[in-house]
Amino acid sequence: MAKKIKLNLGSGPAGIKGWINYDNGILPVLSKFPKLRRFFWLLGFLPKSYDVVWPEIVLHDIRKKFPLSDNLVDYIYCSQVLEHFNYYEAQKILLESFRVLKIGGIIRISVPDIAKILSIYSKLSKTNPKTAAREMNVIWWGYEKDISPKGVVSKLSKIFIREHQWHYDRESIRQLLIDAGFNKIRFYQFHKGSIVDLTSLEIEKHKSHSLYLEAVK
Repeated sequence: MAKKIKLNLGSGPAGIKGWINYDNGILPVLSKFPKLRRFFWLLGFLPKSYDVVWPEIVLHDIRKKFPLSDNLVDYIYCSQVLEHFNYYEAQKILLESFRVLKIGGIIRISVPDIAKILSIYSKLSKTNPKTAAREMNVIWWGYEKDISPKGVVSKLSKIFIREHQWHYDRESIRQLLIDAGFNKIRFYQFHKGSIVDLTSLEIEKHKSHSLYLEAVK
């Protein structure tokens, strides 16, 4: 049986062995230099959660053409990534994903869900009204924008943060996939679906406010 080709877009430190892990930026570059990354962590530039062993990363800007042939890949995994790009950039990413997938290949996407975020806010506004807006903003933007950086270290640490650029609901993410050429689209629950290795790939902290869906080429 031929080996399955599996591509993880914007994997970050959550990528696993057996997948081609694409990522780009300061943190993925630092993943190639563990001692330097730890030095930045000790200085306080990086949160403790980033003091981990990263998987083998292929440094590639996924907004550009993937260095892969047409109809090559069996599975694509793209979790908590598309929201960090403008809508037109996400369109390019999905067009490239469609190109490199085999016929019958599957892409799985996870993004924050506007409806779930608003539902979380609605509940918090009743149970914890003093902190509801803040907690919603942390989810919406992807980090704590309300905390003023104090000192040089805190200010420089901001360069490591990629904030969210665009958000989706079920219909808008479905349409994005349709426009890229996909037509077999199905929504799933956390850790449920056709993509392999889900229990190793998907992170619990995203579960409450995210959409999970798969599309077949």
